[in-house]
Amino acid sequence: RGAYGFDDTSKIPEPLINYSQIVCTQPGDETPPCQPDLLIDVLDCDEYYALYGCSFNDFNNVLRWNRPVDDLCLNDISHYRIYYSDKANADTTEFQLLVDLVNQPLDTFYVDRNLPSFARCYRIKAVDRSGNESKFSPEACNDNCPNYQLPNVFTPGNGDECNDTFSAFTDRVVVNGKLNCGGGDASNELLANIRRLCPRFVVRVDLVVADRWGKQVYAYSSGGENSIFIDWDGRDNNGRELNSGVYFYSARVTFEALHPADREKIIKGWVQLVRQNE
Repeated sequence: RGAYGFDDTSKIPEPLINYSQIVCTQPGDETPPCQPDLLIDVLDCDEYYALYGCSFNDFNNVLRWNRPVDDLCLNDISHYRIYYSDKANADTTEFQLLVDLVNQPLDTFYVDRNLPSFARCYRIKAVDRSGNESKFSPEACNDNCPNYQLPNVFTPGNGDECNDTFSAFTDRVVVNGKLNCGGGDASNELLANIRRLCPRFVVRVDLVVADRWGKQVYAYSSGGENSIFIDWDGRDNNGRELNSGVYFYSARVTFEALHPADREKIIKGWVQLVRQNE
């Protein structure tokens, strides 16, 4: 409290109240908040095969966690930090910060969008107002649904433009709702069946074909201009047409998958080559 001491003070209120500057403080805190739990919406492969086309590439992972029910833990949390790794069972040092939810402190879910695939692992930490981090949550992972299937008959050069090549199943056979072989309408049931068979998360295909005496007649590797679909026209690697008959193949297919054991598969089988008038 105070006042001015000169004679004419009629226009100056008295007493004058002087406020100090504002100082904010909080107790020192070195105790980390409680460890959170983390869940992920795991991909259902059967549902994925049935619902989405062969060229689907809109990959997102949905993460969820619960806020603590214990008041002491709940009141100690300012926000969360989400970390990720492209490897399963990774050491915590291999996890990288994905997002710091400091602007969404009350959120208990996060959508990791625009991914190259579903294969990714996550951990989460709670953060208090002093910047202390909790322990990592247990790891939560999602993975891809690798798939690759080949037919057992093809009919090159018979003029009907149907099954002309030995190719992996794909929805390329449907254009604007019609079959490009025969031109008929593609029913919903047919589309669903095609989607269950088409390639998923395939990185590379290496194929060897032999005749019934075990002699190699054709070899193929994807990459460059060669697609994962193979599209073999029934000729050997020298361009000569092979005779009608049964041929045996072995395909080494490399997938994009989280677990190393799922990244490679050997597919063995037979295919019947059928030529007109043979």
